[in-house]
Amino acid sequence: MAHADDAALQRLLPLLRQLRSIAGLREMRPGIFYLKGSAFIHFHDEGGALIADLEKAGGGGFDRYPVDAPAGQRKLVDDAKRRVARSDEE
Repeated sequence: MAHADDAALQRLLPLLRQLRSIAGLREMRPGIFYLKGSAFIHFHDEGGALIADLEKAGGGGFDRYPVDAPAGQRKLVDDAKRRVARSDEE
């Protein structure tokens, strides 16, 4: 499954701005974020539906978030902030 292309990511600019503001995250390529050297968040376009993958708490795969709607975007940002904060405690 391929990552979302630039055209798909354009639809998520406000969300990407929020993710870029989270201390500790590095955007290695557009829409691909790392935390402490490991893949943390990336996006897929699945038949026009935009999906974010966020690394599971504790590692070991990714949780999926539909991010076409504001509610899904808020949940992704909230969960990402929690997981980044938790990683700072480790």
